[in-house]
Amino acid sequence: MKQIKDYFKGWGPTRIFRLVLAGVLGIAYYYNRESIYLFGAIILGSQAMLNITCMGGQCQKPIRTEDKAIIKTEKYVPTK
Repeated sequence: MKQIKDYFKGWGPTRIFRLVLAGVLGIAYYYNRESIYLFGAIILGSQAMLNITCMGGQCQKPIRTEDKAIIKTEKYVPTK
């Protein structure tokens, strides 16, 4: 259960909106049988689940400072 909560914790509002809109389009396809609804549901659903939207990662939410990896280094002093 903790893994599921951690997975959805990183989702931003736009990603959730895409998933909800994909669900709405899926329901519209079920009732109307129009293929454009199915196409939209598949595209938006795959974007939401796989987090593929913008080129270069420009649409990603910013990384918090506590989430960044910290690399500690020491000064090298050569000895003979």
